[in-house]
Amino acid sequence: MEQSEDISESTPAAAFRLKWDVFLSFRGEDTRNRFTDLLYKALFAKEIRVFRDNDGMDRGDQIAPSLLEAIEDSAAAVVVISPNYASSRWCLEELARICESRKLVLPVFFEVDPSDVRRQRGPFKEGIESLEAKCGVEEVKRWRNAMARVGGISGWVYKNIREETHLIESVVKRIMDKLKNSPFVVAPYTVGLDFPIKEVMELLDVTQNVPQVLGFLGTGGIGKTTLAKAVYNELARHFGHRSFISNVRENFDKPDGLLLLQNKLVKDLSTSSARPFDNNNAFMATIRRIFQEKRVLLVLDDVDNVNQLTKLAIRRDWFSEGSRIIISTRNRDALPADLVNKIYEVRQLGSSDSLKLFSYYALGREKPNDTFLKLSEQIVSATGGLPLALQVFGSFLFDKRKVEEWHDALEKLKKIRPNHLQDILRISYDALDDEEKCIFLDISCLLLNLEMKRENIIDALKGCGFRAEIAFTTLSKRSLIKVIEEDELWMHDQIRDMGRQIVLQEGYSDIGKRSRIWDRGDVLEVLKGQKGTRCIQGIIVDLAVKKHTRIISARTIALNDLLRSPSFTAALTYLKEKYKEYFQRRAEECEVIVDTKWFKSMVNLRMLQFSNVRLEGDFKHIPPAVKWLQWKKCSLRSLPSVFLDSEMAVLDLSESKIESISGWKWFWDRRKVCFSFMTFSENRKF
Repeated sequence: MEQSEDISESTPAAAFRLKWDVFLSFRGEDTRNRFTDLLYKALFAKEIRVFRDNDGMDRGDQIAPSLLEAIEDSAAAVVVISPNYASSRWCLEELARICESRKLVLPVFFEVDPSDVRRQRGPFKEGIESLEAKCGVEEVKRWRNAMARVGGISGWVYKNIREETHLIESVVKRIMDKLKNSPFVVAPYTVGLDFPIKEVMELLDVTQNVPQVLGFLGTGGIGKTTLAKAVYNELARHFGHRSFISNVRENFDKPDGLLLLQNKLVKDLSTSSARPFDNNNAFMATIRRIFQEKRVLLVLDDVDNVNQLTKLAIRRDWFSEGSRIIISTRNRDALPADLVNKIYEVRQLGSSDSLKLFSYYALGREKPNDTFLKLSEQIVSATGGLPLALQVFGSFLFDKRKVEEWHDALEKLKKIRPNHLQDILRISYDALDDEEKCIFLDISCLLLNLEMKRENIIDALKGCGFRAEIAFTTLSKRSLIKVIEEDELWMHDQIRDMGRQIVLQEGYSDIGKRSRIWDRGDVLEVLKGQKGTRCIQGIIVDLAVKKHTRIISARTIALNDLLRSPSFTAALTYLKEKYKEYFQRRAEECEVIVDTKWFKSMVNLRMLQFSNVRLEGDFKHIPPAVKWLQWKKCSLRSLPSVFLDSEMAVLDLSESKIESISGWKWFWDRRKVCFSFMTFSENRKF
């Protein structure tokens, strides 16, 4: 594979208005069932919106109006030029339109020489000359110019199948890098947004100098986040200081979650690098100054209550002139009148837009054909116009092309209570095979909590003997999971809650009968009550007590006294309060002691995670069936030899104090254990 240094970048990546991220141009008979299909799947897996026409590329006459629209509605074009590309009038006209639209062009030279493309020689000579005789020199001149231009753009040269995977990864990475520089990728398909955006923009009215705080109110899955991202993209160019804080409710409840949110807010809005805050006072002083001095755009997505806003310093009288703040929530009480100027209630999609969104996910097109039109209308009606339901149910039907299969799905849908979202989502889950169901529940109940990258989750699941890559592709196609920025795994909270509800139903009255345990209270009940059973497959033992930052500390008061009136007594008082606070904090952070024998009865346990825990007892009680063990900040100095006889496949001891792994080399060589992300002590011995 060859790749030159520069790539044509005629236009920036698109904002939300564009329907497609990539227009894929190719000659069907050459590459459809080979390279192009694999490239399409790789882009799709990364949530990149790709337009491709599966039928038209083998035709040779007029280019369809729908393709011209798709070219205009795409941020970039990937052009796969193969030996027979120039024999198609359709392909050449498409190429000319792409060049004339001045899109970002990424060429892949499939088993051809770029210089042959540039000069229309070799495999292209006969085809282009034949079209010249048929269509005339003037018309073909546009096509020649387009080929000359694209042939001069540095891209990728496909020589043989051995380089295929690496080449595809390179193309996907390049596209994702470009999209990162664009505004938020709002959704794979943006339907029904134009009018709501217009309404919101009128409410916010950036021509007015008074600060505005606007609330987005709506049920889960109705599209609040999608609308917030789209409006943010519209407003971004008006603000030099802006921040979009996602998943406030979820992140707020994590240990140190508030501090992380506060630090992100200051980092986003500061022009210079700011030191991380470790207390509420420093944050409040800094953010108040920023709010009062700078004109900011701020979106807080999925807020749960007023307390979260208070902790993030959201006060209407603190914002400077011209600032715009959007708060999205399901809870009207989180939008009090003394804070919010106006409330915008996010509505369900209308029937026409609902049908269009469903069709994109179910059929890959804007409108169903006659065969599926009536069924699609009935399905859309049954989902109640909730975008998340349309997305997930449409994705569920995407690979089903028999009318009978759609009829069966509709009958299941009719049995569900109106607008009961989780029951609709459950249909997609029920259609998974047993392994895919297991992986889905592992992700929703256990692995999402750990904020792991996609590749690390894949390793964990492979360690359990699963075909993780295949399952991930299926879950992604069904819109049950997404891979977002920096390879992070994301799942809509309604989908996550559906998975957790499935597990809770396994044992409402008997926690030990549940297959996965993740809640701190439930974990303590199972362990201390010795309620572990063979039913438990995974458990997260994170026993950190959530810390709440204090408004003002005794240490801060003592420091102020010392600075105001320096004296020996004041200095002594400050030092006393400083170290008293230190020891209090150390006590709060003290690891909870867990006896290893509490795990003995969990004979089918395969996934185990420890955090903020000190283990006591014989490690032989840890079930040998454990395939994946994560023990961050492990306090042991050497690895227990009993693990040598276990079935462990992945061992994550990052940030540990391990000094010796003697006796493990043969295990490592056999790849039975992967010491992933391991940070050893400086005194380590091998």
